[in-house]
Amino acid sequence: MFSGYAGDVLYDRSVARLAVKLLLLDPDDRLLLIHAKDPQAATECWYPVGGGVEVGESLQEAAIREAYEETGLAALPPGRHVWRRDHIYEYDRRVVQVHEEWLLHKVDHFEPVPTQLSHYETRSILGFRWWWSQELAESTETIFPPRLGRLMMDLLIDGVPTVPIDIPDPAPAAAD
Repeated sequence: MFSGYAGDVLYDRSVARLAVKLLLLDPDDRLLLIHAKDPQAATECWYPVGGGVEVGESLQEAAIREAYEETGLAALPPGRHVWRRDHIYEYDRRVVQVHEEWLLHKVDHFEPVPTQLSHYETRSILGFRWWWSQELAESTETIFPPRLGRLMMDLLIDGVPTVPIDIPDPAPAAAD
């Protein structure tokens, strides 16, 4: 369901979509991110592997499916639940509300080869890259979530939390 259009943007105001986000960390503590381009706005960004949780799936089951579909990784080790986030984003002229559950997975380094991309993903995914947390923190490229480099550095230093931590988006800067 959706409320309608504002200009040429479709606003989806239904219940937030449940999503699982995967922090795929290789033995050198590099994080795999997807490089994508918004097909409508032509803006580029980087974000972790993941997607919607289907009815009846556990977070781990959704993570296994998403890792395979988006990267070709056939044997995903169990993940540790580290973060959660409620987020609204605009992509491909749609505004989408999601509730994300974030899992940390230690994996061997591999070269991603997607196996089952959706039509939407085929139109937007440009490639993949393994990033060090410091690189993410210092990058001027658009990375989601915006503080991912700092969050990863904290996670690597402090270890896995006993309960998932809420990672809200940074507050918008106040206008002068």
